[in-house]
Amino acid sequence: MPSLTILVHLQNRTYNVLVNNPTPQSPTPFAAPEKHGCLYRLTRFLGYFAVLYVMLVGFIAINETNLVYPTSKYPRGNWNPNFDFQEVTFISKDGTKIVGWYLPFEGATENALLCHGNAENVSQSATHYGLKFQSALNANVFIFDYRGYGKSEGEPFEQGVLEDAEAAMNWLCEKADCQSNDIILVGHSIGGGPAVYLASKHGGKSLFLQRTFSSLVEPAAGQYWFIPVSLIMRNRYPSEERIKNCEVPIHQSHGNLDALVPITSGRKLFDASPAKLKRFYENANSGHWDKLPRAYWHDVKDFLAQVNELPEYKKAIPPTNPEVEESPPTEKAAAIIEPGK
Repeated sequence: MPSLTILVHLQNRTYNVLVNNPTPQSPTPFAAPEKHGCLYRLTRFLGYFAVLYVMLVGFIAINETNLVYPTSKYPRGNWNPNFDFQEVTFISKDGTKIVGWYLPFEGATENALLCHGNAENVSQSATHYGLKFQSALNANVFIFDYRGYGKSEGEPFEQGVLEDAEAAMNWLCEKADCQSNDIILVGHSIGGGPAVYLASKHGGKSLFLQRTFSSLVEPAAGQYWFIPVSLIMRNRYPSEERIKNCEVPIHQSHGNLDALVPITSGRKLFDASPAKLKRFYENANSGHWDKLPRAYWHDVKDFLAQVNELPEYKKAIPPTNPEVEESPPTEKAAAIIEPGK
């Protein structure tokens, strides 16, 4: 060991002092976990899990379009049905070509725009819902395919789908020579998003919604509960926010066993509507894909009859005796109808 000799003078005497000079030692670092210890294995596992989780979230975010819009493209479906229809092409705001089917109804007194659900196109929706709404509403029905569906061009995304819906409404108004307030709007499942958007922005005679949501984020978060859907989702369709300033009469139906879009989400949308005339029809023991009962279509017809009794739609009929005053509107016409609660 190195040493150092120091001369010390004390009371006129000199002493030799030998001092050891120890080698400096560096601070002791934290000990790394043993390669085969529990802490080491846990650290590696958490690291691998974090990397895989980030990759999963990224994969779902990148593929959101395919997950939100499972399209049904041509030639899927029956494109040569045995009922009367007119296939039309019109242009969306950004130039995308959109295809729709116009279903004329003999003796029709109404015109309806139908926004169909996912995994189907106009040829399928016309058979499932178009013909039934013709009869229930006594209406000409116009169904269109969102971009990327059926024969429509492009790829779907929220803003594009909303612009397609606006273009479809404009086409129907021109075809029927009427205003947007005269159009009956129908939205099924994801189609409730554009239908509510149209009603909130352009108005409508009435709004019929089937199995739809308060916001698309809600059912998506239920299906993908293990990722932060509310933070990364781009296609949101905030129908609850949009309907708060919309007083269009609304008829809404939902199955109490719906696992894809829970009935609680549909109720939130219904409760947010300030419409003076609205009705919620609950389908007992029914899921998202189940067939609608016959009683539902009778209820649709009955609700439209009440809409037509509203002062803004009721046609003035001159009294047979001019001296007799017309009776005031009944309370039933202005009541908030809400059976099924």
